Amino acid sequence: MERQKTGIIVLGVLFLSMHLGCRSNVDKDKATRATGEKAAKTLVKGLHAWYNEDSGLWETTSWWNGANVLTALIEYGRYSNDESLKELIADCFEKTKEFEVPAQDGKEAWICKNYINDYYDDEGWWALAWLDAWEWTGDMRYLEMARIIFKDITTGWNDECGGGVYWKKGLSYKGTISNVLALTLATRLHLEKTGDINGRSCLKWALDIWQWMEDSHLINELGLIQDGVRNTDGECYLAKNVWTYNQGVALSGLLNLYKITGDGHYIASAHRLAEATIAQMVTENGILKELNCDPDQCNSDAEQFKGIFMRHLGVLNQYAPRKVYALFLEKNAMLIFNTAMRKGENLPGVAWYTFLGKANAATTSSALDAFNAFLQSNREK
Repeated sequence: MERQKTGIIVLGVLFLSMHLGCRSNVDKDKATRATGEKAAKTLVKGLHAWYNEDSGLWETTSWWNGANVLTALIEYGRYSNDESLKELIADCFEKTKEFEVPAQDGKEAWICKNYINDYYDDEGWWALAWLDAWEWTGDMRYLEMARIIFKDITTGWNDECGGGVYWKKGLSYKGTISNVLALTLATRLHLEKTGDINGRSCLKWALDIWQWMEDSHLINELGLIQDGVRNTDGECYLAKNVWTYNQGVALSGLLNLYKITGDGHYIASAHRLAEATIAQMVTENGILKELNCDPDQCNSDAEQFKGIFMRHLGVLNQYAPRKVYALFLEKNAMLIFNTAMRKGENLPGVAWYTFLGKANAATTSSALDAFNAFLQSNREK
């Protein structure tokens, strides 16, 4: 009888300890999520302070960055149910869909209409932002604008160096970023049942772009996508730099190709690319970094890059979750809060593993991308 009582007591203690352990983990998850929500609100407030109601853009950063600021705010609005951001989206759209570009670099002043300019990657960022706006608001203006922009992007494709979309009009360089943006945009427009664009279906555009990237050996021996292909005197050469945003945008395009075709090659490629990035484009402590410029040598473009990777890793993790992704998202978000934001008291600079005190709309929206992705992966059940 005593032995039976002892056994019951031991089982009771084990059950209690397991129960308390589970509750402790739940409490920890709630506390971590609360920290993430606090940080995201701080970042959104900082971005609002930079919004210029005359231009519809964000001060302290440039044109293409503006599309990414908008994208980060849309994603925040979608999961936080902040309906007020729909007014900001509409305001930005009305003020930026047509405006005068001042004369510069020997070029006369001109009118930019429908986000179509000299850079195919700029166009891609805005098209994806308006697709996000369409998905959240249901306003057809945004979907139609994405279609208009994509039609212009496809004019940047030709057979030089085997295919691919140019980075800039008039420049013989096919940047990875213009191609992964076109890839992801094409898959999303296909899912929206968009018809043929300049002689090809959106799905065919996406398939051709990825096939060209593979055939061009843009993916290096480490599993990372290099920066592009340059034609010099009729010879095609790889630009071998690697940047986080190139890896990120490709994830969504590959994921969508898998959803559309069911071909496991695409989702396997996405996972290989994600895992290569979080294994190699990081600090010793596993925090995302730009290998070419962090902590304090990044230009105004590179200040945006890391958040873009986190945004698209978050998309992959929502559809095809892996514990390593969720842990990576949480670890980076919490370090941004504790270090780059000094426990939430400041806005972050470009590096996430140190405090630089040089925040702007690009670095702030990049960090917001990281918190958006983390909060989506840590969403309350």
